[in-house]
Amino acid sequence: MALPALRSLRESVETSVLDEAVDGTLAVGVYAYISALVRLVEDGDRAPDIALAEGSAAVAFLRAVPRLPPARPRPWRPS
Repeated sequence: MALPALRSLRESVETSVLDEAVDGTLAVGVYAYISALVRLVEDGDRAPDIALAEGSAAVAFLRAVPRLPPARPRPWRPS
């Protein structure tokens, strides 16, 4: 039951990025983290309930962080 929920979390991260609801840079890391959790659960190396809790926490962190403004160039000043 936890494996489909983890996959759903991973899809929700992808959807949030496409909707520009979350910061894309942070979302890449969260997506990769959840993908790793899915692989660990599939291989039997991680308890499904623990992996689901960790993935949920990562998604909650991603949604709590506001979208970062675009980087602006900084003028170079010799020191």
